[in-house]
Amino acid sequence: MVCILNNAKSIALLTVTFLLQWLQAQKVSIDKLMLLSPVGIGTQKVIPYPGMIYLPMPFSSAEFKDVSQLDDIPSPDRIHSVALIYTRFREVDTFNQPKLNYFRFQNLKKVYPAVFEDTSIQWKIMEQRQATEKEDAMKCFHGFIILLKNEPPKVLIEKELSLIKSVIDSYHDSLTWVPEKITWKVKKVKEETGLYIPVNKNKKKQGVRYTGSFLGMREKEYKIRRDSTVLKRTGGYYARKGYFDTSVFKNVHEYNFLISRRWSNKMAVVADVTGSMSPYSTQVMLWLKNRPEVLLNGRFVFFNDGDAKPDMLKRIGSTGGIHFASTTNYDSVYLAMDRTMRAGTGGDIPENNLEAVVETLRRWPDTDTVLMIADNEASVKDMSLLKNIKKPVSVMLCGATGKIHKDYIEITKTTGGRLFVLSTELSEMKKWQNGTEMLLGGKKFEYRNGELIRKKT
Repeated sequence: MVCILNNAKSIALLTVTFLLQWLQAQKVSIDKLMLLSPVGIGTQKVIPYPGMIYLPMPFSSAEFKDVSQLDDIPSPDRIHSVALIYTRFREVDTFNQPKLNYFRFQNLKKVYPAVFEDTSIQWKIMEQRQATEKEDAMKCFHGFIILLKNEPPKVLIEKELSLIKSVIDSYHDSLTWVPEKITWKVKKVKEETGLYIPVNKNKKKQGVRYTGSFLGMREKEYKIRRDSTVLKRTGGYYARKGYFDTSVFKNVHEYNFLISRRWSNKMAVVADVTGSMSPYSTQVMLWLKNRPEVLLNGRFVFFNDGDAKPDMLKRIGSTGGIHFASTTNYDSVYLAMDRTMRAGTGGDIPENNLEAVVETLRRWPDTDTVLMIADNEASVKDMSLLKNIKKPVSVMLCGATGKIHKDYIEITKTTGGRLFVLSTELSEMKKWQNGTEMLLGGKKFEYRNGELIRKKT
């Protein structure tokens, strides 16, 4: 028994030792950071920017001038990346830049050790190469820049996801009888009345008619009869109609349109799920839940403009935040949307719509059309990628009121897609000219300089 206890203690001790070593290995070590290759830049400007923390140091020194901005960091898990900035210029050839960098990392660890505990934080070393004189180098920024994630408080995300779930859970349906629909074909039939028209014009105007032709001098009178025949008959049937809690929505244009239309079986759905889109994301998920034939496509993409990446790090074509769901299972698609929303909610207003489309077509090259679910209030930051898209992109535009954004008109116009807005389908946009008018949702709009603008009544 004593032997067994001793063995158990030894195993427990080894396990604890292993865990401690594993936890220690999970931390960010300065030695590993020193292996990072410097990225060459011109000069780092110091511009006050939301979510950007500056920790300045003097030229050729590892001591901090000011660390007060550390108080602006809500918590370490809100940090996206940390960059050490220095200048390549050196006064003497024997100057040891790596050694100075090492001491700078050490001093950062003293003032803010928590940043070394999170392995998800990205680290960079940036070398300013524009300054060639000491006077210019001393004017450059030296020290650390900490970039915070573009994400709202977690409680806000949870609130939005809870709202989406509650609306979806409120859904119920019933069978409704749709009456038979008959389409008639009407044609005109010319028939003789059995009477004759007078030769005298006055009598003709007075409506005088005769029963005889008077030696063939009077013309026969004819009448036109409308004859109707059945052209098409659609038998009555029971249709399943869905109901859900719409008290949190201003309208349900999007759901009603999506649910009532037939879609291609090789269509990919690309949906914006950034901050303002939760009411529309709800309608998209309700559509998928109640139209299982659309789920058979198995091509669903959600994007959030960068997975909480700071705005200054976003680059056209590589912003990221694009999440795929190659599945025919509703719950899996829902989890992909949930995961994308939790990963980030946008940051700056313009979104990376076309990057998401390009990545979608790269993943599923046999896609015949893309249905983009987009926010009318957000411009498209990567319109320069439009030339790379060779498949039709149709846009379901959400939140439209007084103006239809020109970016989405341009996308559908260039790719040959369709624009679905305010329960209206728009096509053949290449034929539009300035002054072209149309009704959208019962309101009159006019096409002007690439936009649709609601006319004042």
